[in-house]
Amino acid sequence: MQITELPHWQRQKMVVIERLHNDLARFTAPIFHIVLFAAVIYLPCFALVMVGGAVPVGALAALLAISTVALVIASPAFALAISIEAYFQRQTVKMQRR
Repeated sequence: MQITELPHWQRQKMVVIERLHNDLARFTAPIFHIVLFAAVIYLPCFALVMVGGAVPVGALAALLAISTVALVIASPAFALAISIEAYFQRQTVKMQRR
């Protein structure tokens, strides 16, 4: 019997994976919040600018521009954060099956 097949070893691997995930979540969670906040500002502003209602377009255009820049700048970090979260989700599911 190999040492890697022991239940204690598998539990230790699971603990290490969960600990790494928790440590990295301190960095990925703010990225998710920033992108969510920018998207919440962007979508209504975009809709109101396109509809062109009785709302002053100057303020909406400024909010739209700022949120667009925030989304563009945060996009690579957001993609990396999603990849990290997906990796840890797969590893956690794989470890729980054993």
